[in-house]
Amino acid sequence: MRSEVECDAFATATIEQLGEDDPRCGYRLACFEACIPRTFWGVSGRDVTYNEAVFRAVIVRYRRRLRRALRHGYSLLFVGDNGVGKTMFMSYLLTQAVKRGFTAYYTTLTQLDADIKRGFRDREADVRLQAMLESDFVAIDEVGKERFKPDSFTTSQFESFLKRRYDDGEPVLLGSNAAHDDLCKMYGATIESMVDGRYQVVSLEPGDCRRAHKRQMKRDMRFGKRK
Repeated sequence: MRSEVECDAFATATIEQLGEDDPRCGYRLACFEACIPRTFWGVSGRDVTYNEAVFRAVIVRYRRRLRRALRHGYSLLFVGDNGVGKTMFMSYLLTQAVKRGFTAYYTTLTQLDADIKRGFRDREADVRLQAMLESDFVAIDEVGKERFKPDSFTTSQFESFLKRRYDDGEPVLLGSNAAHDDLCKMYGATIESMVDGRYQVVSLEPGDCRRAHKRQMKRDMRFGKRK
């Protein structure tokens, strides 16, 4: 979670770099405040080189219906191994939401745990976190990687957050390495019921799209070439 001081500093630096009238300033600030990974601020369909069929069948259709998804709380659960595109697809949808004037927030479950605990001793941070969690579209990545006990405070807070968003008809994007059934076992019947309700499970094929990034880096930097 970014603090107001961090956002102000970023805004100042961006304006100095681009100029006050550059429309990119507002977009970059929104992405920064939303904690969307910077690598994906400019992501587009052209960057999708893996799980392209899923991208066209689910992600593009969800993007075209963002307003409907927001109105009804339609959510997505991305499941798959490391490097198959979960974070990219979530970030793509968040940036598309930002471009359309919606609010967005990206975090991991481990980071959310740290921010919740930070709020115990910092009232301003707690208020800011709650405001970010009220964004139109919230994405929580790396669900299932954490080492929380089933009855831990953070697990109960996570469940409470998902239930509140579900009951209020507000969408959530979840990313997990765990399979759908394993995730339901980890978090219990309440989450299983919600997933079976307004969540579309998006299963991504195994592989690693990061290898494409490595190939692109080698081409761009001419690594392995004589000159």
